[in-house]
Amino acid sequence: MNKKFIILFLSLLLLIFFSSTSLANFNWRQFEGTEIRLLMNKHPFTTFIEPKIPEFEELTGIKVNMEVFPEDQFRDKRLIELNAGADVDGYMIMPGQAKLHYWKAGWLAPLEGYMEDPELTEIEEWDSEDFFAGPMDGASIEGHQIGVVINAEASLLSYRKDLFDEYDVKVPETMEELEEAAKFFHGKEIDGKEMVGIVLRGKKAAATSQFVDFLYSFGGSWTDEEGNANIASPESIAAFDFYGKLLREYGPLGPTMFHWSEATSTFMDGTAAMIFDANVFKSLYEDPEESRVAGKVGYTTIPEGPGGKHPHVSNWSLAVSGTVPTEQQKAAWLFVQWATNKENALGSLFAGVPAGRESAWTNPKFVETDETPDWTAASLESFEIGQPQWNPPVLNVSEIRDIIGQVIVDAIDGKDVKASAEAAAESMNQKMEK
Repeated sequence: MNKKFIILFLSLLLLIFFSSTSLANFNWRQFEGTEIRLLMNKHPFTTFIEPKIPEFEELTGIKVNMEVFPEDQFRDKRLIELNAGADVDGYMIMPGQAKLHYWKAGWLAPLEGYMEDPELTEIEEWDSEDFFAGPMDGASIEGHQIGVVINAEASLLSYRKDLFDEYDVKVPETMEELEEAAKFFHGKEIDGKEMVGIVLRGKKAAATSQFVDFLYSFGGSWTDEEGNANIASPESIAAFDFYGKLLREYGPLGPTMFHWSEATSTFMDGTAAMIFDANVFKSLYEDPEESRVAGKVGYTTIPEGPGGKHPHVSNWSLAVSGTVPTEQQKAAWLFVQWATNKENALGSLFAGVPAGRESAWTNPKFVETDETPDWTAASLESFEIGQPQWNPPVLNVSEIRDIIGQVIVDAIDGKDVKASAEAAAESMNQKMEK
């Protein structure tokens, strides 16, 4: 046998041996007796992972104190506690919403060192390359990974498939067809209920995260190439006008009070023909115990506008606090690693959470049992063509969203959208922190 071949063969055996030994000897209990505190948004992923926490505690000996709050309350509590230096070891974050602020404040621990350390990560088993690249890039800043994706989120047009079939209404592919379908169903009495044509978020800042898909699909944008406000461009104004008209003429009563909870509840109650909102809410629509439309919903991408079809892609991620001692960070990292492993990604996808791992979507167990393949296809298409700038690219996101959200409210109320957008653009340019 060739001597070089023997050396190569023995080297390969040693590599396999040490890799296997490393995997077998990974110490999940290296922080046994530690307690970690996590702040979580009330979200389908949280609903999935919270009952599984005893599995993690048994595996690691780490005690997990998970506190869950509705989204607005969660964001406020997270901000207050981190700003006060409270003992928060890890938390959910929507990077497009808060990463710039939180990174500059020192509240986010860089994770790449933990991810690459074989003492802290089962590197091959966890497989960082399995995550969708776009969302993981969105959870990074200045070359540092500050979060691990738990869901890749895009918004879809969900519609009453049974009613569209019964009345032979075309599933909208364009904005014009979207309005036609909303107009057709609005006010129609079905099963003793007066229908609304479409339900959308209309509550000021909360509406911006769904309006953005209309904004870009009409050819508008938050800012121009120089970083100045672009919400008063003709294209952006057309998007405000269209969105406002949909809710004003074909939406529910009091739409400016509708956040995602009110919007999804209306659709699940069977009183709306369509809803445009995050794909993660499929788990709500298809829950037979809570939803009257379970099994009756179809899914498609946002219809094409004058500027094309431009869904946004965002994500929720798990982050480790940059303000706690290193040992606490490492213990929290073990939780992040476990919660985002392949098994939990697949399980969360079965629970209706659009998982951040490609392997979950291609797993034969999921493919063979997928009861909503149109949701899967629409989600994956949106991930592929989606644009990441779902929030204004500024430091003070919340303040700027409030400014833009007021234009949405004015559009719904039928006010002068051009004047409102111009005033908001001026205010944006004065207040944007880039």
